Amino acid sequence: MRKPPSHDDEQDGAYDHPAPPNPRPRRRYAEPGQQPPEHFHSDEYPQIPKIKRASLYIDRQDTLPPVAPPEIDEDEESRPRRPRPGRSIQPQPHPTGKVTVTPQRRPSAYMPAPPLHRPRSAPTPRRPPSFMARLNDLSHNKLFLLLAGLVLVILLSLIPLMMNVFSSHATATNPLNGPSNQPGSSSVGQAPPKNPHELVITPADSRYPPPAVFATAAYVMDADTGATLYAHNPFMHLPEMSTTKLMTAVVALEHGNPDQSITINSTILHDIGQLAPDGTKFGLEPGATYSLRDLMYAMLLVSGNDAAVAVADGVSGNLDQFAALMNQKARQLGMYDSHFMNPHGLMQTGHYSSAHDLAILGRYSLSIPLIRQMTGTRIYHIAKGPGHPERFALNGNQFLWWYPGVDAGKPGWDGGKNFVQVISCMRNHHHLIGVVIHSKDFWTDMRDLLNWGFSDFTWISPYDVDFQHPIPFDNQSNYFARDKKENTVPTPDHGRYYIYTGYSITGPILTYYDQNGGLPKFGYPRGMPDVSQTPNITQKFDHATIRCDLTTKQCSSA
Repeated sequence: MRKPPSHDDEQDGAYDHPAPPNPRPRRRYAEPGQQPPEHFHSDEYPQIPKIKRASLYIDRQDTLPPVAPPEIDEDEESRPRRPRPGRSIQPQPHPTGKVTVTPQRRPSAYMPAPPLHRPRSAPTPRRPPSFMARLNDLSHNKLFLLLAGLVLVILLSLIPLMMNVFSSHATATNPLNGPSNQPGSSSVGQAPPKNPHELVITPADSRYPPPAVFATAAYVMDADTGATLYAHNPFMHLPEMSTTKLMTAVVALEHGNPDQSITINSTILHDIGQLAPDGTKFGLEPGATYSLRDLMYAMLLVSGNDAAVAVADGVSGNLDQFAALMNQKARQLGMYDSHFMNPHGLMQTGHYSSAHDLAILGRYSLSIPLIRQMTGTRIYHIAKGPGHPERFALNGNQFLWWYPGVDAGKPGWDGGKNFVQVISCMRNHHHLIGVVIHSKDFWTDMRDLLNWGFSDFTWISPYDVDFQHPIPFDNQSNYFARDKKENTVPTPDHGRYYIYTGYSITGPILTYYDQNGGLPKFGYPRGMPDVSQTPNITQKFDHATIRCDLTTKQCSSA
């Protein structure tokens, strides 16, 4: 039996009424308008709650207007009854142990309870259309489709513009589209630009003409900005010979440790045995153990092909895998006209580079402090180690010994007349990278290019310096006896470039010059022809000025 609420939560007469003295038969419903007696059954007056509990209307008189009972079927009572609308009071435990009653709002006591069923005639509220329904409606709207198509066209046209903006930003940050002054900062897997063979040449000084060279290809780059200063056949595929070892050094440092030990085992000896017998070798001892650092010095200073093989095998395990790493790095740096087949540079089908790519490689590799230090060292001492005696490595880069400002680089030679050279030179806070490929007179070509890049033609010759202190391997160049001030280089316009002053002579002035005494009479050219008084042109020399009339082909000197 449910416990009745406390006395402060009940009304008099709400509970425990005595039974009526004369019970009478229960009537199904009261007649309309009939007032309920003092004692009645709940099913006779269903609109009146059986139990009255505390509510917001506790002080009101429960005088309800007469309500007509709804019409129901005869078997209404046999169906399960639904709960009547109104408040529902559920006892809830209280932290103090008491039971509290939480009232729920209900319709006013003076209003009839809402019907349990919605009348059939009542309109059914419509739900808002779904997103897909709205999208379907828009798909049939011609104006919407036209506007959407216009927006799509505008977005598609903006995509290439945005890509160009990002590409321009990357180029401004890295002028070589890949390599940078900081080692390891290139983008991995960089795709080639739309036209990797498009160059913008920025002349170093307009007072001097670009020098003519003996080399098949040549290049001068501003190492600080990456700007191209000079380019002659820059993308021609040519064997790069031992300048390959700059890439070998880069890959070795990226995948190895300079202090790691490499033992000259049977695999390395087998690969060394495949080298051409007349190639340069350092002379590694079988079974001896060297540090990677010592092997790199032997490879870069002496240009030992056996040392390059030991470096490649010791770092990657075999030559093919190391060559794959070299090609991968070349793509990262933007060297799209290079392909490597070996770590030493001996001629092999499919092994080539270009002057432009060697400039990129020179700028990148010689910015790595350890490689710059190695290639800038004149003599390196290799201490005695397991299985080998102490050795001294002499740097074969002759420019390091006589041209002012050269601080690093790597030469190459094929045993004939084809010399290759990559040079890093700094003078007056101006840093240049010079490249010549396949030159019969590489010291003349490189000197002329660097002089032009620095706009300084102060005469300096390895022939003169060799008297002050010996230059390594000077005997192979006949002590540079051929290097003289009066030497010239043929120009493409059938003229003559004077290496001593950096100026050239061509056309009718050259004809008059040769027919009337030449160098002994007029001396060296001291400027380029002046064409400001056309049809007359003039050119200054040490001892005279030659003037020619282009209309009459007549020349004179004064």
